[in-house]
Amino acid sequence: MYKYQTAYFCGYAKLPNALPTIVANGTLTLGLEIDLKSSTIIRSSSTLISPVANDLIQSYFAGKHVVNDYEQIVDEISFRHQGIAAKPLIKAYGDICRNYIEFLKENNI
Repeated sequence: MYKYQTAYFCGYAKLPNALPTIVANGTLTLGLEIDLKSSTIIRSSSTLISPVANDLIQSYFAGKHVVNDYEQIVDEISFRHQGIAAKPLIKAYGDICRNYIEFLKENNI
């Protein structure tokens, strides 16, 4: 049994200058709360301003396996997210996947 049930992982990507979020911090931050036992994504957060965008981002990730569903999630983002934040979102998600795999190795999970 793990000490904690979930952990929060963040990925980052530079945003194009045209996005309003750039005024706030210049990067997109994607956060995923992940169940450590099943590797299922519980919920997500992002620094995008639009509530609609954040709701869609939640739908891309919630209930999916953080690593095994990578291709499915990237395909869904590529198809459904027709804004200039799609590529940064995919990049940030890739960072999370790499960090999650490293976390599992470091903690013998």
